[in-house]
Parts: sequence; C-alpha cells; structure tokens
Amino acid sequence: MRILLAEYAVATGLLGTCWVEGMAMLSTLAASFQRCGHEVVYPTAGPVIGAGEPVLLRSGFGDFLAQADADAGLVIAPDDLIPGFVEAMEENASNLGSSPKSAGLCADKASCTIVLEKRGVPVVEVVTRTDGGPGPYVLKPRYGCASEGVEIVSNIPENDDRMVTRYHEGEHLSVSLVSSEDRVLPLTLNRQLVDMDGSVEYRGSQVPYPSAREEEIFSVARMAVRALDLRGYAGIDLVVGDLPRVVDVNPRPTTSIVGIARVMQEELADLILRARFGTLPERVTIEGECTFTKEELEGIRSAHLQ
Repeated sequence: MRILLAEYAVATGLLGTCWVEGMAMLSTLAASFQRCGHEVVYPTAGPVIGAGEPVLLRSGFGDFLAQADADAGLVIAPDDLIPGFVEAMEENASNLGSSPKSAGLCADKASCTIVLEKRGVPVVEVVTRTDGGPGPYVLKPRYGCASEGVEIVSNIPENDDRMVTRYHEGEHLSVSLVSSEDRVLPLTLNRQLVDMDGSVEYRGSQVPYPSAREEEIFSVARMAVRALDLRGYAGIDLVVGDLPRVVDVNPRPTTSIVGIARVMQEELADLILRARFGTLPERVTIEGECTFTKEELEGIRSAHLQ
C-alpha cells in the first residue's frame, strides 16, 4: 500500500519542541511502515528522514492532504486542527486514525472531560470559577497540546481564560493503545517524566512502566476509548492516585511510540493497519524497557536528517 504520513510540524517547518517531537514520531512510523513492505510518502518543509519519499510542501497543509495520492494516511497535528485535516485527507485516502468527530471532541478538553465523566470514566474534574473551595487547582488551555500553558495554582485567578480542574496527587502515566471497531488493544503503560514547579513541563517517558495497577489502568483507558469512539493509535494521559483518572486524550500518535518501537516485537504500522483493515491480536509482546528525554529526541531527529 501507499501510505501517507502527514506530520504537521515537519511539513510546515514549525520550530521548537513540536518539530523535534514530530520528526521523531515521523521517523519511527515511516520506518515501521517501510519494514512492513509499504510505500511511504510524507510532506516536508525541507528536512528529510531515513525512510519514505519526501514531498516538498508547496501549498497549504490542508490543500496537500485534499490532493494526496495514497491508499491510506495518518495525520499528526495539533489536536484542534486534526478534524479539518482528516476530512481533507479522506477525500482521497482511507483514514488510519480517529474520525473528525471523535478527534474534535478530544481537542476540546472541557467537553471531552464532561463526556467521559458522564460515561462513568474517572477523570480530573472540571471546576467552575464560582465553585471556589480549597486548592490546589490546575489551569490549562481548553485547546492545546502537551503541557503547554499548564500551571498549578493555589487559588483560581479571576482574569484567566484557561479551564480549571481539580489537582490530584498521583503518578503521571499514559497508556498507548490501538483501537479497532471491536477491540481496544493496550500496548504499553508509560511513565511521563514531568517537571512540576508551578508550571508543568513534559521531559520524556519511560516505556513501559511496571505497575501492580496495570490492569486497573488499562481498564479505565479502554473505557475512555469506547466512550469517545477512537480508532487507530491513541494515547491516554492519566494521574494515578486514589483512582486512575483521565487527564487528556490524544487521538493520534504520541511521542511514546519512540520507546514502543524499541521494546515491542510487533510492528506498530502493522497494528495500525490491522485496526483499520483486519483484526487486532489479543495482546502484544514487550521485551525490555526504554527511557528517553526530550533532549535525546533532538539526537534522534539529527540522526535521520540527510
């Protein structure tokens, strides 16, 4: 098959952390699809990786997707942009990820949390500014990626348009999984390396992370996936204290795939395709452990530049 991997930061030349992580994810996925015998094409603002065929982006990202020449494709972009980009790609290629509707719901963190809570999924609760009460609280953009703009505060500020959630003590973990119409397949439980000194900053991941509560955490992640009707690869961020509570849902590949590719015997690309066109296995085989930091991703990116 001819597979389109459309990573927004690499395609548009968006600099900073998004570009570094985007390059790492794109390199990992392209290599996996190529090892599975598929032809890979990806848009780029100039940089190239060690797998697949680069196509210089000469128009808008959405316009490129609407004219894409591929059998199937996967969009990796800021969550609030994914729905429109997926709709454009679906004009010419089968979508290997979640539907625009599901991706749009995940992008709206407030609405996503409310839907999950109504479906019985444990979450970090959204707080209105009139609720008051003792802190601490977490402020974060209603629409946003990763930990950008996330802050822990003792009191709710009056003039701030960020959403407010309860702060829960616990381990900051994530579940990487692949979902089809009839099966949710957890891949790994991961520990998120975060700095929490007022602001919250993602620094890397440990893949996998051993926990006696793994099945409990996987169960909550499955509930979230079914409640949001996700497809393909997704990442569920949680804080695990009294309960595993969902913090964010990423309806797209996440940086954890860099570690997953090193410890999972199965090919990530094969699982993504089987979620769309075939049948997922009951489980995957994980061997070893991988810890990586954001700084190390810069080295991964540089190694694939030509």
